[in-house]
Amino acid sequence: MAARKKKRKPGRGKNDIHRGPTRDPGPTGNVGCYFMFFAMLAIGLVVLLLELFG
Repeated sequence: MAARKKKRKPGRGKNDIHRGPTRDPGPTGNVGCYFMFFAMLAIGLVVLLLELFG
C-alpha cells in the first residue's frame, strides 16, 4: 500500500520567516544608547563651558 502524503499547513512555505524564541541581546545591545547618552552629555558640557568662559 502506498504511503499517505503529508498534508501541508497553509502559510508554511520554505521561504517564510522562522519565528523562533527571541534572543535577549544582553548588555551589548545597549552600547548605542550609552554612546548617545555620553555624546549628548559632552555636547551639553561644551555648550555650558562656552557660555561660562566665552
